[in-house]
Amino acid sequence: MKQLDLNLLRVFLVLLKTQNTRMAGDALSLSQPAVSKALRRLRDYFDDELFTRVHTGLKPTPRALELGEQLPMIMESLDAVILDTPNFEPLEYKGKITIAINGFISNWLGARLCLALVKDAPNAQVNIVNWGSQTLQKLLDGEIQAAINYSPVITNKQFTHQVIGDDDFVGLVRIGHPMAGKVLSQEDVNKGQYASLVVPGWNDTQPFIEKHLSAGELKIQARSSYLHTLLDVIKQSELILPCSKQLAHYLHGEFDYLAFPEQTPEEIKKIVLVESHNMRMQPMHQWIKNKILTASQASISD
Repeated sequence: MKQLDLNLLRVFLVLLKTQNTRMAGDALSLSQPAVSKALRRLRDYFDDELFTRVHTGLKPTPRALELGEQLPMIMESLDAVILDTPNFEPLEYKGKITIAINGFISNWLGARLCLALVKDAPNAQVNIVNWGSQTLQKLLDGEIQAAINYSPVITNKQFTHQVIGDDDFVGLVRIGHPMAGKVLSQEDVNKGQYASLVVPGWNDTQPFIEKHLSAGELKIQARSSYLHTLLDVIKQSELILPCSKQLAHYLHGEFDYLAFPEQTPEEIKKIVLVESHNMRMQPMHQWIKNKILTASQASISD
């Protein structure tokens, strides 16, 4: 009876998600030829093509789709008992490392995290990208290895969440703003003029300030997904930008901030790391997680 390496099944599951040998290689920290070789071995074992080439990449056969329904739960059970994956060597890795981060967080964490990853994996291409509407799907597809946002992130059992820190929200203002350093009253909040950073998939449908600061309608004069644009706006105006307190500390010296009358709601206070449940135990993902934890804890304690 032919024996089957469990790592081949992991390759199969990623191929089934990505339907692309290059993307599967990036997700598994393998070269494209190594993925193709694994696919040949899988075809030999199952005596089926499993995937046929089409203009968009790979198309799974009925047998592959059948296996794809049965294998995930089996592999999850096996991973809980024994993890049969190769070690990850950052110095030797030449692929991509992509992490999606909420814009409020990336401005105080992104550079530190990027430098830590580049230092240990000098041949890798590190991509720090904005959290977007497709972030969760890209985590499942292996295009993104990790994602960071404020809670709550609405997902399902295909994802795991880990709290990596706490934050508060304050109002960022220009130096010399008449309300700088003060705690606003609810009347001040209602009379204020605001800017709002848009984070797709998080607050694009309803700004944070409308949901959490007032029961009434607030005057939001500027919205943008580009933080640097909003920073230029508030530097030259009386607008208030509700933002991360960590970001306000990071920008100390360039901007001042004020406090809102109510404490930051617990539901958005936690900073969470989101990962694909099936990918989370792979050595590369474990290494990335450790780097994220170290960088976030160092940034928060600064």
